[in-house]
Amino acid sequence: MQDIIQKYGIIGKSEVIQNIIKSIDQVAKTDISVLITGDSGTGKELVAKAIHQQSLRKHSPYITVNCGAIPSGTMESELFGHKKGSFTDAMENRKGFFETADGGTILLDEIAEMPLGVQVKLLRTLEQGEITKVGESIPRKVNVRILASTNKNLQEEVSKENFRKDLYYRLKTITINVPTLSKRREDIPLLADAFMMEYADKNNLAYKPFSPNSIKILQEYYWPGNIRELRNFVQLAFIFEKDTKIRPETVNEHLNIENDQTNYDTRFPVRVNKDSETVERELILRQLFVLRQEVEDIKKMLESNINVNNYRQNQLMDISNVMKNIQNVTDEKDFENDDQETKTMQEMEKELIQNTLKVFHGNKKKTAKALKIGERTLYRKINQYDLK
Repeated sequence: MQDIIQKYGIIGKSEVIQNIIKSIDQVAKTDISVLITGDSGTGKELVAKAIHQQSLRKHSPYITVNCGAIPSGTMESELFGHKKGSFTDAMENRKGFFETADGGTILLDEIAEMPLGVQVKLLRTLEQGEITKVGESIPRKVNVRILASTNKNLQEEVSKENFRKDLYYRLKTITINVPTLSKRREDIPLLADAFMMEYADKNNLAYKPFSPNSIKILQEYYWPGNIRELRNFVQLAFIFEKDTKIRPETVNEHLNIENDQTNYDTRFPVRVNKDSETVERELILRQLFVLRQEVEDIKKMLESNINVNNYRQNQLMDISNVMKNIQNVTDEKDFENDDQETKTMQEMEKELIQNTLKVFHGNKKKTAKALKIGERTLYRKINQYDLK
């Protein structure tokens, strides 16, 4: 077990990570807006949270808003609030995220997805420190520090007229770019070790280190899903490894190391030389780990958000119910021998599909979307397992 080098929850010894930590130290104590860029899964939210926790606002609210998850027609109301009767479903006065975060920090995640009309109002909030609720004409003062993150090139979005130029230049004054995992390969051993210890502790299981040769394989892989993908793979390797340490054979079995990178499935690393039935089954099983991570992410977000509408609460409940129904299907004892493994994987797949169908009350479209498989594949699996 190696020493984990981390600060503010950010793990890494690479120069680029150390520079990010220095940037956090420099901007945290100010109230200046910060734009955090980087591919999906690189850890942009971790950087934003670190800035808040080291700021003078650390004891005030920290609100995360996923702009990509809010319907464009309701985003203005979600952000700035609305007055009772201002539109059909406005049954009562409602605070928006900015008013809820007053005195604290708000992270606008996936800001490139924000509609142009709402961008105008956001620019006013940045420049004047004011918001205007839907249905009102008198602005209100708010004291909120704004952080924004995106996995898109905002300059390109400006050229395409999808993003306002004035807002872009207002946000980009301080920019922190979080690199892909392939650009910080020296951090992979530290991250893998930390995720392994975290998973073992959380499940009260014995720690399984990666062998040196296994680590070498991980460092050679290009990780299209970045840190999120690495975390999920570590959990997967723990489950499928029967030894006391993670062997290269196990890594190679479940991580696609091919010269032709076009063969990678970016949803999760699966070897393409397996038969289609095995690939489909492993994709579904791997989605179990993705769902678990998403539930943890959503719960963390909700813990910091006071003002959450019923839609988000119901969405969380749906996913949580899936996880409650299948929480034991990956018990390590199910993998005692190779003969039993195939059978167990089939049983796990059947149970996962069956319980997800229950959660969504038999809705095939929602079930397929939750499992990230095609509806045609889902129908075939339902027939295969005689699920009614």
